[in-house]
Amino acid sequence: MSTKKYPVWLRLVAAGTAIVIFVLVVELALRLAGVEPYFQNRFFTLNRALDYPDVFLRDRTLFWRFQPDRTVTSKYFEGKTYRINTLGLRGDDIPLYKTKKRIITLGNSCTFGWGIPDDSIYPTGLEQNLNGRYEVINGGIPGYTSYQGRRFFESDLVRLKPDIVTLMFSWNDHWAAASQIADKDQQFPPEVIIDLQNFFARFQFYRLLKKILLSAVESNPDLTFDRKNIVYRVGLEDFTVNMKALCNQAREAGAIPILLTSPIPDLAKYYAPGLRSPLHAYHEKYNQAVRNLAESQGIALVDLAREFDREEHLWDDAPRDPIHFNARGHALAARLIARYIEANIGY
Repeated sequence: MSTKKYPVWLRLVAAGTAIVIFVLVVELALRLAGVEPYFQNRFFTLNRALDYPDVFLRDRTLFWRFQPDRTVTSKYFEGKTYRINTLGLRGDDIPLYKTKKRIITLGNSCTFGWGIPDDSIYPTGLEQNLNGRYEVINGGIPGYTSYQGRRFFESDLVRLKPDIVTLMFSWNDHWAAASQIADKDQQFPPEVIIDLQNFFARFQFYRLLKKILLSAVESNPDLTFDRKNIVYRVGLEDFTVNMKALCNQAREAGAIPILLTSPIPDLAKYYAPGLRSPLHAYHEKYNQAVRNLAESQGIALVDLAREFDREEHLWDDAPRDPIHFNARGHALAARLIARYIEANIGY
């Protein structure tokens, strides 16, 4: 009895179809079972925290950017919901043509408004304090350093033709670099690989397989973090270079740059008496670099850090999270920036 032989192409199609069906069945089973595929840690540039494809896209130039045009409730956001517009920024869609002067608030998660409702973040409050005479665009992206902000303004934000750009960075700049590699030295794969990663990141099967492989071959980043000879994501000298470059980019685009220092909870108000804090000391170096840059280059400055020290109740739980000030802090920031614009720039 002879066995019928099928053409090679047909056998390949059948094999490919079987593989696709298998993957789809496994994908469905993983989703129904609620298997957790995330491999999360605190080192952004390792992209582990970016294994939230509902929130982020990998990006070869910026490291990561928001998935555009979606309303997201995610574990990454600790269950809170945010609207990300078609440009990948927090907030409603931005009209193509300006109907009034524009302010872009460029920064990290403090500017984004981590944990704060839309109507209580300082970009929204700034627009309200200026009586709607300016359109304020929230350019804050969680985890961004001044290095990423510099690239982000050039690649995405300059086309929005701002009239004023506020700049607040530092927290992520003096965060410890993953594997002792500073942001400027990070090497990412070719664009086609990034695109494939973004495509496959949609699938639980892919993310679970990656988690298993990484868990097997990769050492715990906390163990490889050299605490005696720390490399920061952006060192103090490079931070100054980036902030100066951002100011120059804004000016070249016809906008007025305004530097903002980055608030940190006051030791005397928010911590136990006698506490010594290396974090406060190092953060102050970055804030002082911002002040020095403003003075030496004749750049506008709103010293939020010093003004926040005059007030109380601006953080909900300072020992746990000294980075993100609360809605009261956002309201204060909005008033201070608006006051400067009204007094020195006008409408």
